[in-house]
Amino acid sequence: MVLNSSAVVATANLSANFCQYIACNPERLDSDQVLHLLCCFPLDQLRRLVRSLWLYLCFDPQNRSPPDSSDDDGSHSD
Repeated sequence: MVLNSSAVVATANLSANFCQYIACNPERLDSDQVLHLLCCFPLDQLRRLVRSLWLYLCFDPQNRSPPDSSDDDGSHSD
């Protein structure tokens, strides 16, 4: 389905203005701020959550230390 981009933008602006009117927001937000609140902010939080889960469930490759080779030399003094 092909949509007219100007119609989509006009509908998004109308919807954002209507939502702000219903919320009785005394200060109107501009289109960039509404876009950030509706799209960018949740996606950024989701990215942080996924990264935290990845680091919790897996290992962090930047914090790996090389194996200790002093135990493998075979010269143990008892």
